[in-house]
Amino acid sequence: MSGLVVSFWGKGGSGKSTVAAAAALAYAMRGLRVLAVSTDPTPALGLILCGRERAHMLHCGDVTVLEVDEEDVKRLWVERFGDEVYEVASAFLPVEKDIVNYVAGAPGITDQYMLYLVYSLHRKQDYDVIVWDTAAAGGSLRLLRVEEELYRHLGDAARLYLRIRGSLEKLRRREKAKTPLELIEEWRRLARGILDFLASPSHRLNIVSQPDRLGLHVTRSLIEEFKLHGIEPQAVIANMVLEPETCPDCRPWQEDAKAQQEALKELEGLAPRLCLLPRLEKRPTTASDLRPLTERLTECLPEPP
Repeated sequence: MSGLVVSFWGKGGSGKSTVAAAAALAYAMRGLRVLAVSTDPTPALGLILCGRERAHMLHCGDVTVLEVDEEDVKRLWVERFGDEVYEVASAFLPVEKDIVNYVAGAPGITDQYMLYLVYSLHRKQDYDVIVWDTAAAGGSLRLLRVEEELYRHLGDAARLYLRIRGSLEKLRRREKAKTPLELIEEWRRLARGILDFLASPSHRLNIVSQPDRLGLHVTRSLIEEFKLHGIEPQAVIANMVLEPETCPDCRPWQEDAKAQQEALKELEGLAPRLCLLPRLEKRPTTASDLRPLTERLTECLPEPP
């Protein structure tokens, strides 16, 4: 079994984390090893599935939950890339080691590392399914494409610069050390590898949307962004759908349900599958509260390859 990453994207307030938690439970009910990962700046998976906030790595029933916040990501980024970044930067500029902490706080770094984190977890193959509750945006993919192009051009510039300085031979004489050119090329390949992974059958993209005009607009925008990178959505998950039979004599309910039906017609054509999840009577705070969603999602979620 090669494993599967099932990601959930959407605007804030769409119920994305709730849907991701229900999906994790649905996969666990199939007897699969499930890791639920949240890279949302305000994670909720730990609270829903474990009854605890900030679930760095908790085993909650049949689901393992991992949540990382921005500070966690900065620390992890420095541990993984800090020495390499310093190696490259110091080859061109007279900088101190604290340049690494400065770079770690740059805009986009945390978003980029979130993608790398999920990519790395998938490659370890410790779980059958990774359910990924993402940040409420698709901009990090655009940054990743720019990053891959940047590394290609940076490599060209570095070759010229090092040739002029006469430093390349000096760097090559270091035993076991990688040259800045080799590190830059590794980063470029990594960025390309993540994009290829997100467009592969091992990743299934789901957009969570409320059935209204704003949700429809955001969903269209996200899908357009993903398609620019060759990533096709598996499903649009319409969340908090009002079912007319729930309150047949409630006029406001019926009017809102009718308005939702118009939005659902347009959402239906945006992905191969449209999954409808009912509006719950109360905000879910425990795994048992998710049962109505879990039952519906069981019919929508793909099996791991």
